[in-house]
Amino acid sequence: MVRSIEGLYGPPRWTQDEWLGKRHIARPTRAPTPKQPLGSLVLRTLLAVAAASLCWYAVAGGAVFQSTVSFVLQATGLARQTSQLVTAEYLIAMRTLRVGEVLASADLRVSQLGTLLDEMSPKCTEDRFELAAALIGGHDALALRGIDEPAVSLLRRVNDALPDQTRQSRSTSCTEVINRLVATRIATR
Repeated sequence: MVRSIEGLYGPPRWTQDEWLGKRHIARPTRAPTPKQPLGSLVLRTLLAVAAASLCWYAVAGGAVFQSTVSFVLQATGLARQTSQLVTAEYLIAMRTLRVGEVLASADLRVSQLGTLLDEMSPKCTEDRFELAAALIGGHDALALRGIDEPAVSLLRRVNDALPDQTRQSRSTSCTEVINRLVATRIATR
């Protein structure tokens, strides 16, 4: 029936709300807010994350910070959990490779560095990773001066320079020994 009426008179001029007596309230239009560029938002977010990370590192310390960051990266799927922990000797071997060299998982250099670090541990006040950091720094300082010395031979020279003593009696700062040997090697070049 509605079709026949519309066919006779044409489409209706009013809406259904007007037929039923409902008033149509016109809503005021708001001016669109200007959008900020996405780069600015990303930069502010990165700055906030960096500041929060720095504060967390200062308050909690390096080990807690590292475990927290690795947990977050693994939880978000940005990093996979490795089945094998990175050892100090593997870290030294990886950081002191020449360009183009590849380190196999069972490389002889890693085991040699591990043996030398085991021998040095009772003689030094630093732990294995602090020794690794000092050795890598010394190796990099030598490489900047054009002196090519493998990390194993540098660590062997440091171990030979240390007196045989235990940590309980009088341990030595091996970082200072490494720095002295590197400075002597640079001076004699």
